[in-house]
Amino acid sequence: MTFRAKTLPLFIATGLALSGAVSAQSVLKNHDTYQPIDITAERLEMKQKEGRAIFKGAVSVKQGDMTLNADALTVFYQTENGVENPSISRLDAEGAVKLASDSETLTGDWGVYDVDRRLITLGGNVTFKQGDNTLKGDRLEFDLVSGLAKLDGKASEDGRVRGQFSVPGQKEKKDDQE
Repeated sequence: MTFRAKTLPLFIATGLALSGAVSAQSVLKNHDTYQPIDITAERLEMKQKEGRAIFKGAVSVKQGDMTLNADALTVFYQTENGVENPSISRLDAEGAVKLASDSETLTGDWGVYDVDRRLITLGGNVTFKQGDNTLKGDRLEFDLVSGLAKLDGKASEDGRVRGQFSVPGQKEKKDDQE
């Protein structure tokens, strides 16, 4: 069975926009969300009456240059009469969730992509890495319509978001400025 989504970016296009100190761009900013989605796993359980497909064991989801890996993935879909391919409404990833592109990596304990609302949420020990820059928190929410990204701190610690950013080296002075 081939799944196609109305719009299915599997990753956050923030480019670390959460911090004005970083100017790098995410390769996901112009991601083609209409590309086919390839899902592989060790096991598939179809629950057609419920509109769910449950993938388990070394799950890998690939769309263009983006990859999602998790221990388990539940795909919620809707089928219409006379339509061969179902329409994905939501993806729920669980266990060792990793979203990756050429320029960034995002990890957490769980992830949800709500296709209908165009909202991506990742939670549980979230780490966002882009180059030498790292953000950490407990829950990251990204609205694909407005571009608003929110990272919440860990409740078990001091409730704060953590960020570590590389600082560019000092440029050499020109010889004529002596």
